[in-house]
Amino acid sequence: MKSTISIIKFSIISFSILLGMQASAQQLNLDVRDFNGNMQVFDPANPSKSKQSNVGYAEVEGTAYWSEQWNPAIIYFSNGSKAKINQAKLNLYNDEIHYLSGDGTELAVYNQDVTRLVFVNKSNLTQPIASFTKLTNHLTNKGTAYYRVLNAGDFQLILLQKQMVKTSPYDPIQGKSLSSFYTTRSYAIYNNGKVNPCRDLDRQSILAVLPSNSAIDTWLKENKNKLKSEKEVIAFLDYFNTLKPTE
Repeated sequence: MKSTISIIKFSIISFSILLGMQASAQQLNLDVRDFNGNMQVFDPANPSKSKQSNVGYAEVEGTAYWSEQWNPAIIYFSNGSKAKINQAKLNLYNDEIHYLSGDGTELAVYNQDVTRLVFVNKSNLTQPIASFTKLTNHLTNKGTAYYRVLNAGDFQLILLQKQMVKTSPYDPIQGKSLSSFYTTRSYAIYNNGKVNPCRDLDRQSILAVLPSNSAIDTWLKENKNKLKSEKEVIAFLDYFNTLKPTE
């Protein structure tokens, strides 16, 4: 990654930061029906230029982003306000939202009051393509992280994806140590405000964090669903969320 990125650190007056760490509702919001296409474009670059600092990943191979593509997005804050970003990326190495300012400068937002980020279709701004919610990091039990929300309903599959950096031993031929990004993934089932970690994406791990139900085995067998991929788990949860607790 060759670019140098200007980072703006800023703060917005809002409710307690705890509102950004935990969702108060049972379900994590996936849709953008409250989106107003005429809302203010998010750009805190001015008058905060005095707070700029510079970092870069020029010596790190790979990418720190969820996606290298710039996409429009909606950013939500813990005080209930929201704004649109015309071109945005999510940095999964440091949990910062990168965007292009009006003059084409790449900037990055560090703001603990952000609670949610939804990327939307360039051709249809009411169609979400990826929804991220900030929750307490269940691996460390401290700090927050962006979780991708993969389905709607009472029981939701969420993914904590982090980009990490590894450095190889010194290479005498190149005269330096080489650094590169690598990805870690941790899945969980979110229900009633609680994150239930899954050891892996497999039948045993998924069913271990769900209430038992007599209809499960029949549905899995009939649909040849082994719960071994995101697609299979999402299809199963879409079905599971239609069941009554007593079935």
